[in-house]
Amino acid sequence: MIAGVAVLATGAGTAVATSVSASPAPAAPAVASAGTASAAGAVRVVAPGERIAVAGDRLWLTAEGLHVSSGTDAADVLRVAGVLPGKVATIAHGDASGALFAGIYRGPVTATTEVTLTLGSRTLRARVVTLAGKPGWGAYYVFAPKVKASVKPSITVRT
Repeated sequence: MIAGVAVLATGAGTAVATSVSASPAPAAPAVASAGTASAAGAVRVVAPGERIAVAGDRLWLTAEGLHVSSGTDAADVLRVAGVLPGKVATIAHGDASGALFAGIYRGPVTATTEVTLTLGSRTLRARVVTLAGKPGWGAYYVFAPKVKASVKPSITVRT
């Protein structure tokens, strides 16, 4: 499956995305790494509330959804209930160093699920994380150096 999203800037370095529908996808193109210590492309199962540090931000999953916090700021929450099946929702946090794009994909998540974000001429492979069991959704994140949070990525999900 393939899913796409349009990101809407909300100011203060944060953007929230609207979701669009999914359809079958062609074979995955070669992409750059997400810039994290672990290899991109492998789905990681995390415990509820387990913190993941990414370029000064923190994110975590709960049964409610994806929580993203910058420094001491209160967490932004993408709620699973607000994302229709087969769709994605994305938020972006940014500063002068770049932007963290993180979101939820509501649909089947397998060991081979991949999420890529295209930002202009750059395509980045996001890390995919999910909770144990089969929650019916997963989250993704990628840090894009020297990119503003207001940039509108094209997001592709392959399951």
